[in-house]
Amino acid sequence: MKQRVISGVFIAIITVVAAYFGGFILDAVLSFIGIYGSYEFIRIKKEKFNYLLFVIMVLTVMGIYLFHQYAVAITLLEIIVLFAVAVFDENETFNDIATTFMISIMLGYFIYFMSSFQKENKWMFGYVLIISYLTDVFAFFVGIRFGKHKLNPRVSPKKTIEGSLGGWFFGCITSFIWAAIFHFFGRGMSFFAISSLCLPIVSEIGDLAFSLIKRHYGVKDFSNLIPGHGGILDRLDSHIFCIIMFGTLLILLG
Repeated sequence: MKQRVISGVFIAIITVVAAYFGGFILDAVLSFIGIYGSYEFIRIKKEKFNYLLFVIMVLTVMGIYLFHQYAVAITLLEIIVLFAVAVFDENETFNDIATTFMISIMLGYFIYFMSSFQKENKWMFGYVLIISYLTDVFAFFVGIRFGKHKLNPRVSPKKTIEGSLGGWFFGCITSFIWAAIFHFFGRGMSFFAISSLCLPIVSEIGDLAFSLIKRHYGVKDFSNLIPGHGGILDRLDSHIFCIIMFGTLLILLG
């Protein structure tokens, strides 16, 4: 637990510095997340590391991040290239290319939206992180104190319905208060009422989704990069879903 707390504090410091100052610091942090996150995902799939899939994934992730105006073209090109790999490399299956495609798109849009939010309003950037972080924290502590009914033992045996509801409630309330403090970042209160209600749920789905991925590949963590936490993807699981959903809500309702 001590090691987990120390690592958590270190991550928090990096996050706050990158979010507050932006610029080169944020670009460096997000680029590292994109590249190392791609490495983590490719390495868990098979004993032999596939460098070609890694390169394809990195180019897609960084392409969406740096050239988001061409995101559709990048996505379509990746589909063609990945199917070509599956056709000509008998060691790669449809499952391999499908999961590579899915995670690379998610990771690319995640770091793109992170950058977009910070450039628009660094306090709004904090709003999204607060939702996923506090939902996770309160789900953990409420689950320990009051948890009796398992949420989904097949995917995550320790999570409970009570913990999930507690995480949703506190994530919803605290994020809405944060948005209110900053006058809803120039947007309507109704938009943030909707997002604060929805995003904690999406955050918890993200946590379960990445647990499902790890169970599918038979691994406990994506890597051991962060002592007490696992890898980049272990730490960002709920954040990825939450931030992509917030970006989607901004496009549709913002």
